[in-house]
Amino acid sequence: MNYFRKKRIIDGFVLVAVILFFILGSKLLDMEWLKIFWGFGNALNRFTVDYLPIDFSEFSKQLDELGKTVLLALAGSATGMILGLMSALAISVKTTPNSAVKILVRIVASVCRNIPEGIWAIILLLGFWFGDFLAYMVMSITSYGFLARVFAETIDEADSNTLEALEAVGASYWQIVMHGVIPETLPSLISWALYSVENNIRSATIVGMLAGGGIGYLIGVYKGYFKFPLMLSAILMVAALVILTDYVTTFIRRRIMS
Repeated sequence: MNYFRKKRIIDGFVLVAVILFFILGSKLLDMEWLKIFWGFGNALNRFTVDYLPIDFSEFSKQLDELGKTVLLALAGSATGMILGLMSALAISVKTTPNSAVKILVRIVASVCRNIPEGIWAIILLLGFWFGDFLAYMVMSITSYGFLARVFAETIDEADSNTLEALEAVGASYWQIVMHGVIPETLPSLISWALYSVENNIRSATIVGMLAGGGIGYLIGVYKGYFKFPLMLSAILMVAALVILTDYVTTFIRRRIMS
């Protein structure tokens, strides 16, 4: 009985804390919830007037840009996967050559991972200007940072006995990696790489709006010229692509891990 009483008290404190944080956040951001609630009907009416009927008159152009978005996401993930795997070998406690390299590579990967895509687009804009290559660079950097960490954690979970056995028979560092680490961790590595592709396709639209390239750039153009029906059709195509990608990558990951 005491356990349930303590649990109710803790849950009550958590609920009160959440409510207080919500009220404080609303005050700091000047959120007028009543005005938002009462004005929802007007907002919905304005959406209906501005965005409908949906315009698919540029469907072929949008489809071409959507294909470019997929290619950028795949290219960024592939680059991030290759660089991430090399960095993971340096970061993992089981394969790192020395502690200095481990610390240096971990810092680089952490910086790449923790700076959002939008900030990377702004940083790189001065050097690479607006276009497909800039979008590719942004997605490669963020994919690298993410994959370097998850690949390193995957390698850390590899069976130490296998690696020690290869080392005992005189295998070199790369022989241990190629015949011990990679075969054992390959399903998980592929699964994380597919997850990176999925994330890149989700974020490619925003990256395209900021850095140029793909359907994100087209959505930015529609927004700038107030072509909201065309913008809505492009957004729906992105949503369909994300749903399809999620289904395909989930199916592949399940087949690999089973």
